[in-house]
Amino acid sequence: MSHTWAVVMTAKEPAQLVLANVGWHLGTGASEVHVYLDDPEDPVADLLQDVPGVFATRCDKAHWRATAPGKRRPDSHRKRQGLNAEQAMARAGTDWLVHLDADEFLWQDRPLGAEMAAVRELDCELHFAVHERLFPRDAPVPQIFSGAFRTSTKALNRRTDGIDNDAVIFGTLAPVLNNGVLAHSAGKHAAPTDSDFRPGLHWSYRGKGRDRAQRYHSTSTRLLHFDGLTRLHWLSKLIRYRDVNPELIKLPLHRLAQIGVYQDIAGDPAALAEYHRELREPDAAALARLRTFGLLFEPAFDPAPTIQRVLGYLPDLTPETFDADLRARLPQLP
Repeated sequence: MSHTWAVVMTAKEPAQLVLANVGWHLGTGASEVHVYLDDPEDPVADLLQDVPGVFATRCDKAHWRATAPGKRRPDSHRKRQGLNAEQAMARAGTDWLVHLDADEFLWQDRPLGAEMAAVRELDCELHFAVHERLFPRDAPVPQIFSGAFRTSTKALNRRTDGIDNDAVIFGTLAPVLNNGVLAHSAGKHAAPTDSDFRPGLHWSYRGKGRDRAQRYHSTSTRLLHFDGLTRLHWLSKLIRYRDVNPELIKLPLHRLAQIGVYQDIAGDPAALAEYHRELREPDAAALARLRTFGLLFEPAFDPAPTIQRVLGYLPDLTPETFDADLRARLPQLP
């Protein structure tokens, strides 16, 4: 027996990333992908409307009047994501809904739908552990999805003797890491659509309150997180977090540490390049250390054939084109 599943995302990214995410998930088992375009004028909407299985929503004033409690666009992007996911949960014609960001891709060791059918007996959500992309130093980067993945240490950090595993494993990098990764270590989840599950960003809730759903850790599927498809993309995220209103989002300490370093070197392109190399481009010794601790995931991830099969064409996935499109969206980037 196998269950059906859909993906929901709220996106404001270059078109090739959104199209790649849609194509990959439809090509690897998703029955539907619900894309909420945070910029209602996003031109990718016209490209999405011709893809079977895609439901694209422009998040314009009419959308928020019908969706948001205050009948206006929420200031917090996390609030917008949550409201859109709740709407997709009600709309989805599938057994489960997976809440992702545009830069997150599911990698299945075996079919996710079969695991979902089994886990549904447990009346809980299904959790996907995160693996964060890194760039092996001096290796070629022919497309925005090239590289390997650093695995979160979240499951390894339960100690009572005062020893900090991450401080030992990562040394001076530990303060800018969150359980071994630069972004979130919480992972993502799927929730059944036939009960009172309400999807959040990293977990789901039961009913109308804030009671988190019980969870089962997936043994079939991992989350591949491309936290910065290029160096410029990663810097754009640091800038966005730097400028966020702290009353809307309380940034974790590791992000504040990253932003603090960025602030000190923001006007020095060479220093910014070296900072990226230090954090996201491990050399052979660092890769070997990760591999020894079991913290390096090296799948043969090339989504291009799947994307082309689903879309009927392949968007330009080169880093140069991605950065050009990113600069067109964000001309203020350094």
